[in-house]
Amino acid sequence: MFESLAEKLKKRSMKKTEDTEVNFKPYEEIESVSAPVAEPVYEEPVKKNATSMIADGSDSNIELKVVRPAAFEEVSDVADHLLAGCTVVLNLELLDIKATIRMLDFLNGVTYSTGGEIKNVSKTTFIITPHNVDVSDD
Repeated sequence: MFESLAEKLKKRSMKKTEDTEVNFKPYEEIESVSAPVAEPVYEEPVKKNATSMIADGSDSNIELKVVRPAAFEEVSDVADHLLAGCTVVLNLELLDIKATIRMLDFLNGVTYSTGGEIKNVSKTTFIITPHNVDVSDD
């Protein structure tokens, strides 16, 4: 007649598991959508010879600047000419060796960043061209 507490709990737990039915709904499948990835396009700059540019008529107004700086502080003027697309003939005979090296280092950086070229014409004279002008050693 008298049931122990443990037996009563056991019966109750058995009743709950038998009565309770668990229904699981499966997740809906979602299609994955990926956007197409565009590939980057790289183009090489095209160098033109100054004479062919004049013959084509594409850029017949090539400007040439002759610069003879007396101090390193004039390097920004030369850099501005290069950034404007002008060809620069640079005569460094008025500068001492330290200022000459410093100016050439700076202008080499400007020339490299614009895709141009720098060539030594004589001991103290250089010609610096923008990316669209070629200088030949003929």
